[in-house]
Amino acid sequence: SRLRHRGPDWSGYKVISAEPLSDIPLAHGIAHERLAIMDPESGEQPLVSQDGNVIVAANGEIYNYKELYDDLKDLEYKPMTGSDCEVILPLYQKHGPSVDMCKKLRGMFSFILYDKSRDLYMVARDHIGITPLYIGWANDGSVYVASEMKALIGNCNQFRQFPPGHLYVSKGDDAAKFVRWYTPNWAPELK
Repeated sequence: SRLRHRGPDWSGYKVISAEPLSDIPLAHGIAHERLAIMDPESGEQPLVSQDGNVIVAANGEIYNYKELYDDLKDLEYKPMTGSDCEVILPLYQKHGPSVDMCKKLRGMFSFILYDKSRDLYMVARDHIGITPLYIGWANDGSVYVASEMKALIGNCNQFRQFPPGHLYVSKGDDAAKFVRWYTPNWAPELK
């Protein structure tokens, strides 16, 4: 892996096979190189929801994860790990791939989430871009994300830095667009 140095403690991979009869026309893969800071015993990634449909790989730290779990008590979600990033799973369950979901998060983070039941992926980055994140597009229409641009070289014919305070979703009204979720009253809209 071109990014093995980013996480000497764990390498995790999830491959979702194409299932044309189940409305998953293309295969997907999510990989994560982990530096174990929070929950070194059970916080391996990618994290998978209890029903196995939602997969998330995150970089960074969610500072308000305990408060978010308190706010999500109506879901009766029981964390499977001590990872602060696991809170993204029930947050997605409640809010879906939305600006509202991202606005709940406080911290330094970037993540990719894949929902197998909807064949939908969502990518988001923290409000000021503390964690690195790049996005690239291949000639066949594939979309790649990585914490370092060098992981995209050779796979993508176009790539760029993922804008801070934005999300990107594969389906819906704003599909394949950067949607700004962090909107302080002092910052102009980026064009």
